[in-house]
Amino acid sequence: MKVGLIAGDGSFPLEVAKSVSQKNNEIFIIAIKGSASKDIERYPHLWIRIGEIGKAIKALKENNCKEVVLIGGVKKPNVWLLRPDFGALKLFFKLIILPIKGDASILKTLLNFLEKDNKFKVVGAEKYIPYLLMSKGLIAGEKINEQSNIDIDIAIENCKNIGSKDIGQACVVVNGQIIASEDSLGTDKMLRDIISKEIRFNNEGVLVKLVKPIQDRRVDLPAIGLQTIKLAKEIGLCGIAIEDKSSFISNKEGVIEFANKNNIFIFGLSNEKL
Repeated sequence: MKVGLIAGDGSFPLEVAKSVSQKNNEIFIIAIKGSASKDIERYPHLWIRIGEIGKAIKALKENNCKEVVLIGGVKKPNVWLLRPDFGALKLFFKLIILPIKGDASILKTLLNFLEKDNKFKVVGAEKYIPYLLMSKGLIAGEKINEQSNIDIDIAIENCKNIGSKDIGQACVVVNGQIIASEDSLGTDKMLRDIISKEIRFNNEGVLVKLVKPIQDRRVDLPAIGLQTIKLAKEIGLCGIAIEDKSSFISNKEGVIEFANKNNIFIFGLSNEKL
């Protein structure tokens, strides 16, 4: 079976490509300009700009890709609405009538276009990189204190609220106060904004990141990486909580090692907690 991969930024597309190859499957990559890594070029690939989805679909079909994986962030997802090629016009008209043009709504429409209009089977990246998924409970750090548990609960409700409105997936809560909420620019940008305002804490407060209630879980699962936890340390947070089995950790071993060295907990939220 040949697997098609639509690749955005970060290390996850390369991890998927490597895993697919190790399973003796062929892969063909649609690499998005301005987002995907040049390292993609070690595999059969085609570079496209955002909006050239028609060109991408043609290439996937010509390469006999039946199964498609979408993984990696794309800068300003709403630019799917700009400069569509001829093959993307049907998708374009579906997108412009969306009442809310957030990431989740756009991606749901794109998935529907790939599956119903073009007969691809879209699968989640976890099929190929399950080893990068978050597990339940503590994977780094010591036990969580009472205040952190309170902060996590507040953050969960706030994340559900902004997620249901298709705004973002993450927020920071410290001593019962919501310090910042994520928007379409992402988690690391939210954390950098806190730093730019010279807001600092002393090993207190949490970053929580959840799947949006309205999103399709096959794409855009929450993710953290080494950069995320380094920013959390600079702010002075004591921990990070993300969803068990529904969140990815890039460079997982490195993230856990950094967290343990810097007394930062990483906690996997179970369904019972949510």
